[in-house]
Amino acid sequence: MITSQTSKSTHPWIENAKFEPLAQKEVLEGILEQVRRESRARIRGGGKPVKVIFDLDSTIFDVKPRSLRILKEFAQTARAHEISSEIAEWSLSLPGFKLLYTMEESARANGIPGPEEKARAYLKEAFRYWLDRFFTHQYVTVDHPTPGAVDYANRVVDSGGTAVYLTGRDWPGMGRGTIAMLEHWGFPVHPSVSEAILKPYAGLDDVEFKDGALRDLRVNGNAVALFDNEPANFHVFEKNFPEAWLVFFHSNCSAKEAKGVSRIYRIENFLT
Repeated sequence: MITSQTSKSTHPWIENAKFEPLAQKEVLEGILEQVRRESRARIRGGGKPVKVIFDLDSTIFDVKPRSLRILKEFAQTARAHEISSEIAEWSLSLPGFKLLYTMEESARANGIPGPEEKARAYLKEAFRYWLDRFFTHQYVTVDHPTPGAVDYANRVVDSGGTAVYLTGRDWPGMGRGTIAMLEHWGFPVHPSVSEAILKPYAGLDDVEFKDGALRDLRVNGNAVALFDNEPANFHVFEKNFPEAWLVFFHSNCSAKEAKGVSRIYRIENFLT
């Protein structure tokens, strides 16, 4: 596996999962070879389109720059300094790669200064500020692709597959910005070789949404592989596409309870 220096979440599911003993390069190249093989078979004998499903946030996009920008904007507000100028200055010095899934995790991991009461008050206000901005068209523009992701998605398409972007982002709040950034960074976005599946509205449970979307995808597609950073999503991936490569992208994830799956692979980026 090609390791990354960025901070990563811990989760009981990750600790207990029996990941298949394949190197990252073997996983990624193995998926491409299967895409090529099944695409050739489809050309010869017909069948469903061959698809590779990618989650966006913390999988093919690094969203830490988005969170960092919002936290640093808040740190420059009068309200932040009213609560604690010391914590505001600490926030401004935070490096993005050390952020974790929640503010509380990031605060503990990076040694938030001052009394606990001040820290709780600061984080509460910072979270409100973050929540109003994180899930918007404007702020997705600071996301960066994870290493190798753009090239890999294009290799999927060049191998005969369709790149499917299945994400918990919602169309009304983030759709326009999402498509713009996929195109900006060079991900395949033409309708002939890609699909973008976002929630019709915010507030839908991610697992339930992805389960429903995968049921629809089964009707007109064959998923060779599914990439995601959230442990809780993999049991619905396995339920809908039991023969597919299930690939856990180890970055940041929620603490949501997750069920085990029979076969799982792990990568840290898309470099081969």
